[in-house]
Amino acid sequence: MVMKYKSFLFDWDGCLADTLPIWFGGMKAGLAYFNVEVPDNIIKKGFQGWEIFPELGVSDMDLFTEQVYKYVNKNLCNIQLNEGVIEILDMLKEKEIKFAIVTTTEKEKIYPVLERFNLPDFFNVIIDRNDVKKLKPDCEAIDKALETIRGDKALTAMVGDSEVDIKAGKNAGISTIWFSPKDNKEFHWHFNDRVMPDYTIGNFYELERYF
Repeated sequence: MVMKYKSFLFDWDGCLADTLPIWFGGMKAGLAYFNVEVPDNIIKKGFQGWEIFPELGVSDMDLFTEQVYKYVNKNLCNIQLNEGVIEILDMLKEKEIKFAIVTTTEKEKIYPVLERFNLPDFFNVIIDRNDVKKLKPDCEAIDKALETIRGDKALTAMVGDSEVDIKAGKNAGISTIWFSPKDNKEFHWHFNDRVMPDYTIGNFYELERYF
C-alpha cells in the first residue's frame, strides 16, 4: 500500500532544478583552473563527494570552489525546473500540503531561478547550508524544516536525487523518495544497499500518488 504524506521536503539540485549538468560544467572549470585533465566519468564522482578533487590534483579547494561557483552563477539564467515540478507544486498548494526546500545550495542561487518561474514565495521555508551547522546527510536541516512547518515525521517524505538526500531522510526518521529520471543516472549511478529509499520515481508526475 502506498503511503500518503502531509508534507514534503525537496532537495534543490538535480531534484526540483535541472542543475546537474551545470554543476558538472563548474567542476570541469575548476579542474581546468588547476590544469587537471581527467575523464568525465571520474569528474562525475564529485557528485558523491568533493573530497575526490584534492586526490585528482586540486591543491587549493577554496580556489577550486570559487571557480565552480563562478561558472554556476554565470549560468543561473539557464537553469530550468524539472518537468512536472510546477504542476506538482500547484497540486500540493491546492491541497494545502506543506512543502519546503532542504539543500546545501545557498538561497542566493535558488531565488533567481524561482523568480523566473514566479515562485519566490511558494515554499513554506527554504533551509540552505547557511542555516545549519551540519550539512546533509546529517538530519539538522530536515529537523529545522520540520520544526518550521510543524511537520509530522510520520507523515513527511524527503524527496531527493542523491544518496546524501536519502541518508539525511533516514537519519531524520522520515520516509524517503528517490527522484531518479534517466538523465540523472549519468551523475548518480549507485546506492549503498544499506540506504535504499522507501520509494523511487522516474518523473515528478509520479509523486501525485503519494499525496
